[in-house]
Parts: sequence; C-alpha cells; structure tokens
Amino acid sequence: MKASKKVTVAALAASAIMALSGCAGQTPSSGSDASGLDKLPIRFNWTYEAADHPWFFAGMREGIYAKHGIDLQPQEGTGSASTLQLVASGSDPVGLVDAGTMMGGVGKGLPVKSACVLAQRNPMSVIFPSDANISAVKDLAGKTVAVTPGDSLSQIFPAVLSKNGMSEGDVKMVGLSDPAAKQNSVLTGASDAFLGYYTLQLPAVEQSSGKDMNHLSFSELGVDTLSMAIVTNTSWASQNKELLGRFIKATQESVDFVVANPAKAADHFVAGVPSFDKELASKQIEAAIPLLHTKATEGKPACWTDEADWKETQEILAKNTGLPVKPLDLYYTNEHAK
Repeated sequence: MKASKKVTVAALAASAIMALSGCAGQTPSSGSDASGLDKLPIRFNWTYEAADHPWFFAGMREGIYAKHGIDLQPQEGTGSASTLQLVASGSDPVGLVDAGTMMGGVGKGLPVKSACVLAQRNPMSVIFPSDANISAVKDLAGKTVAVTPGDSLSQIFPAVLSKNGMSEGDVKMVGLSDPAAKQNSVLTGASDAFLGYYTLQLPAVEQSSGKDMNHLSFSELGVDTLSMAIVTNTSWASQNKELLGRFIKATQESVDFVVANPAKAADHFVAGVPSFDKELASKQIEAAIPLLHTKATEGKPACWTDEADWKETQEILAKNTGLPVKPLDLYYTNEHAK
C-alpha cells in the first residue's frame, strides 16, 4: 500500500482564529433574538479551524441557518473531553466532539448522543519526512515512532499494526509528552515518524520546518473509526426535537454547499476570520471533504451514519481502549439526518 497523498499546507493560525462574524466568545444563550431566530449555541471541540468546521462558517455567511430560523452561536472549546462534559452537564446543549470520546462518555453513563457525524473517516495517521523511505506500513519495521502514551492515537495504532500483519514489537515506540515533543523528535532525527492528524499536525510541521512531510492514514491501512460528531444533551434533545431537526437540516445543506463550492467556502471562512490565510483555508477544506462519508454512507445525506460503522468503531475501541460494549442505539440517532 502506498502512502496517502501528502497535504501541503501552512501551519494553523489558531491564535488568530478569535472572531467569526461577531460570534466568537459569546456566552451561550437560549430563546429567540430580536430577529425572531432561535439562538442555538454550539461548543466546538477546539478553536475555529477550517479543517474541522467549514460547514458552520459557510452556513452562517450564506444565510442557511437563518433560513431555518436559527441564530447559530459557535463557542470555542478546549478539547473533546471538556466539550463533552459541558454538553453532558447541560451547560451547552450541543457540542462538536470526537465520536470515540463520546462513546467513552456513554459507557460511563453520560447523558449524550450523536445526532450527526460530520467526519466519518478518521484523519489519524503516521507522519514522517518525505525522504524517510517509508511508503507502506511494512516500512515502519525497525523504525522509531514517537507517540503520546494513553491518547487515542497510541491506543488505536496497535490495531493498525495487527491489521497489517505486524506487532508492536516490530516498531520502536517512544513515549513523549505532547504533540510538539513528538514533532521535534522527528525533526531532530531522534524519531523516524510520529502519530498525528494529517489535516493538522502535518501542515504545521511543514510550515514551521520547511521540510516536506508525508503520511500513512490509519483509515487507508484498514483501521477506521468515526471521528467528529455533533453531540447533544439527551434531555435537551428530547425537549427540542423540532429545533434540533432544523439545525441538522441546515448543517446538511451547509455541508452540501461547501462540497459544491469549496473556494467560496474558503472566502466565507476568511471573511469571518480575516487574519487567516485563504490558501490555508482552501487546502484544509479540501482535506476535510473526503472525511464526510464511509463506503457504507456514500450516496447518503451528510450526517447520516451506518450501524456497521458504529459497530466497527466500538469493536476497535473495546479491544484497544477498554470501551464497555453497549447497545449501539445508545450512541447515535439518524432521526434528524434522513
């Protein structure tokens, strides 16, 4: 298997992404605004990054959410785990959360459920310099791979090796504390590769180092998990079915707009975040679009998920992270994603 095509983009200007048409930093609220639109806060998993969130930006600027009677109010997050806790507690009714993190929360009894999965293929990957003589997973044999012990990447990587006829003993894994340490380890030659997201870390390393990078994605190596989901507080969802339905429909239309108009979607993103580089936005959007569907959901509306994909994700997480096995319908609903 050949390495996946390299995504060559600049680093994420996360510190500059602090405004979106006046929405950034608002306190979550409810009810209707002066225009009669229903206010709907959504807590992102992180800062406003185009690779993860172009649909919301385009949908607001194109008036798609307003057409459906919604004043969408994005809020920055500090990671999927903290966003999930905010949704579970009811502080935020809706959040954007890694599906695996959400499933772990359900396993612990948190009152949350997915109403839509936007990134149905996972951008987890092995990242390395283009001159590292790595073009297939077998080339990792004997190589040193930097990992962050305990994170989702390091827990799923053994499944990738096993799927491809290898074991953990075939690779020298070095535990480092954070993404920056992993990246520096590769750039200094201490490690041959590191585990990261090809939509995020790969371009950051290329921009900061000027070094050509490449990657092998977990999904193309046969191990894929559902990724970025719109998660709701179950009590709020049961009391606001009509609003939630409008929100999912508007999000589906926003996704369709981005897929059909990626260049204009990049314009919309930069209009909301003026200091962000347009070329970067365009390339991140191009990297995000292929993650929208699995083979099982091709031809289906955005957000709609297949039971088999949830089952596969659960099996991978149960085997590698200790996720308790639960009935699949506890994790998700397609009620609003038809």
